[in-house]
Amino acid sequence: MSFKCKIGIHSWDGCICSDCGKIRDYKHDLSNDCNKCSRCGKEFDNQHDWSKDCEKCSKCGKTREGYHVWSHDCEKCSKCGKIRKDSHRIVDDICQICGKGTFIDKSNGKKYKVIKIGKQIIMAENFAKKPKEGNCWVYDDDEYNANKYGYLYDFETAKSIEPKGWHLPSKAEWETLYTYLGGDTHNVYEKAKDAGFNCMYAGWRYVRGAYNSLMASGHYWSDTAEGENEAWHFKLCAYDHKAEFEKGECGLGLSVRFFKDDKEQL
Repeated sequence: MSFKCKIGIHSWDGCICSDCGKIRDYKHDLSNDCNKCSRCGKEFDNQHDWSKDCEKCSKCGKTREGYHVWSHDCEKCSKCGKIRKDSHRIVDDICQICGKGTFIDKSNGKKYKVIKIGKQIIMAENFAKKPKEGNCWVYDDDEYNANKYGYLYDFETAKSIEPKGWHLPSKAEWETLYTYLGGDTHNVYEKAKDAGFNCMYAGWRYVRGAYNSLMASGHYWSDTAEGENEAWHFKLCAYDHKAEFEKGECGLGLSVRFFKDDKEQL
């Protein structure tokens, strides 16, 4: 050992003294492997960054296999967002693996995302078509909102505008979805998001014309009336993370999510 090293004046090359070989606990070279210094061999735990790609560290480039999560979307990892192509297995417009698909309304060419949750196939976007007859509104009477949130319909109109092959769900069908997602108000809210329901908090319109709760709650008609003047709807609340059923006046303006016709789903 040189005299300089003996008195603590080392010639450091990163974490190693080039004269005596002493190792210090910093200036490690982790460029080839975040968990192991390429100079001294010291090992570290959990230094890799997999946030941008579950299978390739963004810092050192080290790779691993089998860590992407494609169960919610065959073409987008739900953990890191990585995209891959041509991975869906589509039958009747629905992926048989992750349940995602699309529907094109032939009357106007608009494309809607759809999702299979349990045995039910549901639109994953709010319906957005102006009917020739009936009542519909766009939040705050601003047509820009229709592009993202769809239209708000009264009960009678909601029952009459379904595209061929789709229908306004009954309260019982909404309850089937609710049960499948856990049957508890908070669990259903969280699991609806995870399952791809894609709640779009379009708010609602009072019978007298005022609008309320944009970006705070989503209200979806069922076809089930309660008495002469009310009907049931399914509600998701962003502010208290609840899913629940409510009945309201048939003249309210609420969102619409159609369910695909299939006797086996009911």
